[in-house]
Amino acid sequence: MSNGRGGIPNEVVEEIISRSDIVSVVGQYVQFTKSSGQNQFGLCPFHSEDTPSFSVSVNKQIYYCFGCHKGGNVVNFIMEIEHLSYIEALKFLAEKAGVTIPEPDDANYRKEEQLRKRLKQVLLEAARYYYKSFKSEKGEEARKYLQKRAITPSTATKFGLGYAPNEWSGLYNHLVSKGFTQQEIQKSGLFVTKNGKTFDLFRGRLMFPIFNAMGELIAFGGRIIGDGQPKYVNSPETPIYSKQRNLYALNFAKQAKMKRIIVVEGYMDVISMHQAGVTNAVASLGTALTERQLDLLERYCEEVVLFYDSDRAGQNAAVRGLKMLMERKKKHTGMTTQVRVAKVPNGKDPDEFIREFGKEEFAKVVEQAVPVLDYLVDSAHRQSMESGRFDAVVFQQLISTYLSWEDNMILRERAAYKAAQILGVSAQSVMSEVGKLSSQTHQEAITRSQKEVEKQTQILPERKSSETATRDELVLVCLLSALGSEYDKFVETYGDEPLETDFTMGSMRTIARQILPVLKEGKLDANRLLLAGDNLILNQRPAGATLSEALMSVKYGDDVNSLFAHTKDYLYRVRMNVYTKQKDMLAKRLDVMPEGPDRDATESLLRSTLLYLTELKKKMGKR
Repeated sequence: MSNGRGGIPNEVVEEIISRSDIVSVVGQYVQFTKSSGQNQFGLCPFHSEDTPSFSVSVNKQIYYCFGCHKGGNVVNFIMEIEHLSYIEALKFLAEKAGVTIPEPDDANYRKEEQLRKRLKQVLLEAARYYYKSFKSEKGEEARKYLQKRAITPSTATKFGLGYAPNEWSGLYNHLVSKGFTQQEIQKSGLFVTKNGKTFDLFRGRLMFPIFNAMGELIAFGGRIIGDGQPKYVNSPETPIYSKQRNLYALNFAKQAKMKRIIVVEGYMDVISMHQAGVTNAVASLGTALTERQLDLLERYCEEVVLFYDSDRAGQNAAVRGLKMLMERKKKHTGMTTQVRVAKVPNGKDPDEFIREFGKEEFAKVVEQAVPVLDYLVDSAHRQSMESGRFDAVVFQQLISTYLSWEDNMILRERAAYKAAQILGVSAQSVMSEVGKLSSQTHQEAITRSQKEVEKQTQILPERKSSETATRDELVLVCLLSALGSEYDKFVETYGDEPLETDFTMGSMRTIARQILPVLKEGKLDANRLLLAGDNLILNQRPAGATLSEALMSVKYGDDVNSLFAHTKDYLYRVRMNVYTKQKDMLAKRLDVMPEGPDRDATESLLRSTLLYLTELKKKMGKR
């Protein structure tokens, strides 16, 4: 196998791409609104626009936006939309497509991967240390706390609960004795350094191991036992942990294989719910639900039910989280996961409620969950009450803001009707106020997006001759990518084939050098052409974007014969350009060259060039 970018074999990359239909992948983020031939169009997910300029080609398996000029294959799309590196995007697609990626040969990657493996071992050893402490005399208060919260020993074991002794260096000394290096210890997120000394981050706390969706230990959360602040401490971001990309207990909840997942705020809420038999519950790791967490949930369910704390902080977190969800829905118009919001009666936490009333009563609360807009109307009403009095001005301002986040006019009008009843006005009046704010917000988004596109244009890299391509060159490589297994027949028909020297020195010749061997094997296609442009610049843009635009725009003819004719024409046009430049260069040399052998050789080469140009013109005239 030949290794490609990131040390991943090209054959594996091609298999991942071939199994990842770009229309299906993009369709999870973009709602296609019209079709034109083999192309699907929708609103671009990368910039704000009113008219669809984002196109996906079914047969070429590429995308391109004629507005912001972003384009490429399915890997490029995932890199852009998910903000992932090349290798991360391949892994993302490989997991969905069921393709195994062998370990790359890249030295830096291997070094980083080795550190990640060692950090997981550090965390496993820490979990053992915390568990033994929990079972020992030191953990008596932690065990009493769980008993008070009605958590059984078997549940504590299932979730791997432990105890961090109230010692400054207990875990640190333990890990050093196990042979872990200072780098591994410092990078684990389990320690703090002050005045050059390293101390345990978690002290005197009930410990909650945090696992990723695959069941790998990646972090910890700790709750203080007794008095003290802060009540909870969580692992910071590390090379193996990002709280925005993980959910507590998802490794357990996904095993329930239910179409609905319940999201709560606290570790104890989740543990109590699982113990009671509500095994489809997860927690958002101390943050309002993030876009990345929702992406993760979409892989495992069709509906998400959110529970937020009833205090003011919980309500504010709810509004922030729901705004993100609604903005995400605008950007990812292909989003199919339904989101509803539930509220535990009497201001109780889910943990308290389920312990007091049981699984069946809690199930009723879940079923009573309301759509996002209904929740926001109720939230605006609650926030407008001051000392038992309703402030209509505050409510109007809040509801206008909240409803402006919703693009669906039917859903917006339905919520406006409910708000109108609270205000004692017509739904049309509410819709009018919302419309003003929505138009202003939308126009601001369009303006910001236009400025970003203009900014990208203004900061394009300086044009270099080695990074340019003529229009004819771009059309030619696109036509060549369409020949596929018909290439041998094309060569047989015209007795000619493209050469590296037909293309401009620099990026275009580098691309030609990579694609011509594949072309001769009859295996060149749009994706292999895009791969050849990886890490190159063409016409002041990433080569992938330049090539994607060309692939979307080129006309290939109605059948193989017309494809052959177009390809031959552009091959000779490109070659004509090369030899015309050579003719001009030789003529300039002769103008200043003295008599002698060098001049004779140059004149001979010029005559040969002129003769070949004459032959090329004849060939271009033939069909």
